[in-house]
Amino acid sequence: MRDIRSDLQERATLIDEQVRATYAHFERMLQQLQSEQDAKIAELKSGLAMIAKFMEFEERFLPNTPPMVPASPLVELADRFMRKLDDSGPMSREELVNMAVKDGFFPEAESAMQGVHPMLVSLLRGELIRELPNGTYAPPTMSQAIKLRRAG
Repeated sequence: MRDIRSDLQERATLIDEQVRATYAHFERMLQQLQSEQDAKIAELKSGLAMIAKFMEFEERFLPNTPPMVPASPLVELADRFMRKLDDSGPMSREELVNMAVKDGFFPEAESAMQGVHPMLVSLLRGELIRELPNGTYAPPTMSQAIKLRRAG
């Protein structure tokens, strides 16, 4: 019977090199994505700073401008849902309804359920959140988030 330990060792070394190469490729891709994200954020912040300067300029010449219209409470609640899902992870519909009541968007759970359901449907359709198989809601997947960022 032939001793195949050296063949097995050779194969293990080859696979180990492939694992290292794959990991190195992953790290390069991760660095590239991070660089792209940093560049995009810098670009957006630059644009935001420019808009702020224009607003300052406009305010100097138009001091009697009417106050800005506040965002709709439902838009604010949708933003809170998305932030909470990003921060805390998956949540059930009941947890989101309870949060809406606790934060004062609705007087009680029954009216909150009626107001929250269409909002969740809208957020799902817009792929701003996703529904997991167990019925809980979660932030969008990485591919959905990338698609949203590219569309924005």
